[in-house]
Amino acid sequence: MTRNLHSTPSILTLLTAILLAGPALAQEPPPEPAFAERLDTAEIEPFLGEWVLEVLTQQGSLNGLITFADDDGKASADFYLSRLADVVIENISRTETGVQLKWNLDFGGQLVPVEMDLMREGDGLTGKLEAGFFNADVKGVTKEAAEAAGIIVERQPVGDDDDLARSRVEVDGQAIRLRVDRLQAPGPDYDELESLADGEVLGPIYGKPFKFWTDADLAFEDARIAAHNHGPTYPGVYSLWLKRDGDGWKLVFNHLADVWGTMHMAEHDAGETPLAFRTLSEPAEHTEGVLEMDGAAGMLTIRWGTMEWSAPFQIAE
Repeated sequence: MTRNLHSTPSILTLLTAILLAGPALAQEPPPEPAFAERLDTAEIEPFLGEWVLEVLTQQGSLNGLITFADDDGKASADFYLSRLADVVIENISRTETGVQLKWNLDFGGQLVPVEMDLMREGDGLTGKLEAGFFNADVKGVTKEAAEAAGIIVERQPVGDDDDLARSRVEVDGQAIRLRVDRLQAPGPDYDELESLADGEVLGPIYGKPFKFWTDADLAFEDARIAAHNHGPTYPGVYSLWLKRDGDGWKLVFNHLADVWGTMHMAEHDAGETPLAFRTLSEPAEHTEGVLEMDGAAGMLTIRWGTMEWSAPFQIAE
């Protein structure tokens, strides 16, 4: 049975790729994946428990959760993926290497068959997720191991944008967009800003890094941010990170756009640029992101509590 299965704009590119590649474009919708009989719980014993997943796509990684459990003697899996899917899966079968899970993804009224194969590898999980011709690698660790490493994935309502703030500008038909999770101030993530050491990047535990899209090449003071960094048909898409730089701040652009706040990987940084900083007289209760344009010149501004950071940029020639 499926629970609250919707799309979300933060991974619309991924979903579009699935639809264009897979059988969801067929005239007749696919049937529910068939299975002869539900597995006994004992047959999935090595997988029982709570796991934190990372689904690796060409557009970046998505965070997920899966819990294998006993349902009156039968195997069941509760699967959540980054505001995209929240589903209880009963169609579970054993394979030579592990288990296979099947369900249908409902996207805009079209059903896309999804399969996920998982196997145990050491203390963790590894596998593949497939939808039509789309496929992604999957890695997993126990929830306890993830929390010990500072990785916390919180289940959020699928398709619910109430916790997001967005800003969008357009120049000559080319869009530039910014999305931020509405993190509170004061709050645990905001409080971390004061204790950041020189060179450290803020990795919000209770949200994702800011996400940035651009259809145009942009020139910041010390960074050139390219459109189409993930392919010629996609806009440039990046995660944004606040970095302490001596007594000041920098903004870091990273190619991995869909990661949790604890998962900054410096080897994927695209560049960084200085930020102007000022203290606000009227605090912002949540993170705010604002884009402004004046001709070919723009300004990216982030406000959070009593802090405001801004970075000018130009449409690159």
